[in-house]
Amino acid sequence: MEINILDCTLRDGGYVNNWEFDTDTAADIMECLYQSGIRCIEIGIMGKGGKRGKSTKFSSFQEIELLLSNKKEDCRYAVMMTWPEAGTFEIPERNQYTVDMIRLAFFKEGCRDALRYAKKMIQKGYEVFLQPMATFMYSRDELNQMIEQVNAVRPKALYMVDSFSNLYPKDVRIMADCILKELDRNIDFGFHAHNNIQMAFANVIEFLDTDTQRDLYVDGSIFGMGRGAGNVPVELLMEFLNKEGARYDISRVLYTYQKYIKPIFEQNYWGYDHAYYLTASRSMNSVYSWYFVNHGIQDILLLEKALEGIREENKHTLVRNNADEVLKLLKNGRNTCR
Repeated sequence: MEINILDCTLRDGGYVNNWEFDTDTAADIMECLYQSGIRCIEIGIMGKGGKRGKSTKFSSFQEIELLLSNKKEDCRYAVMMTWPEAGTFEIPERNQYTVDMIRLAFFKEGCRDALRYAKKMIQKGYEVFLQPMATFMYSRDELNQMIEQVNAVRPKALYMVDSFSNLYPKDVRIMADCILKELDRNIDFGFHAHNNIQMAFANVIEFLDTDTQRDLYVDGSIFGMGRGAGNVPVELLMEFLNKEGARYDISRVLYTYQKYIKPIFEQNYWGYDHAYYLTASRSMNSVYSWYFVNHGIQDILLLEKALEGIREENKHTLVRNNADEVLKLLKNGRNTCR
């Protein structure tokens, strides 16, 4: 069994600064991560709106090529794609100018179509990592059905994703055990945690104690950089694994934090915050707190009332009509209702 740290600073961290890492900055961050010992680096996300050469949000694979001009043979590079948007991009056969890994994120209702798309990406030569967002939303039967389909597709890895950050270590253990009972032994296993309830690092430690011989992947970002409460700090993962015999050079991460990440943090705070605790406690997407705060709700009790106005069926992704309806009710001084 091999434990792999996958750094997602340039992708998940991009939610903080709108992915505004220019090519030189991104390349230097990638080099420092490599020097620290990281061998899986997520370099960004596929999407519209990023400025070529100024962003790690890419509208085409051609925009990625410059960032991969100094690829290391013993390092694997990944890009995130979300379903169904993934189907709008033209993806070339894997070659020396492309990423090695495609991380495909999808919600439960898009699972079947996303897996069909994943199979096409595997046929193009990519290592596909499947990211079923908010994995806790699957019932036991749904989880088993999903894994049966995953086994047929045979991706490189399947992840548990704590999208809403509502899991505790015991939840991680139960879910991991359920998945491993059904998951093909030749498929690796990964975990992506968020820190809304200060459990991200503890949850990863629990995950790494999983009883399996397959390779494991855990995600982290420099200083936990990520939207809202952020992610697991990659330097903490390194420290923990170094105590188990790994040899990560944490000083390279500290250098990168000081040069590139700290200035962003000083302008765009991320970390534990009551706003994101409230969404986690309701098993809902933290984007709602972000949306309400950015529309003028600063009082935490008023924010709590606003979140209560999001209908159950809308909790997993931002439904602007519902959120705007809540804002209008609050503006008029009325209680929210589902």
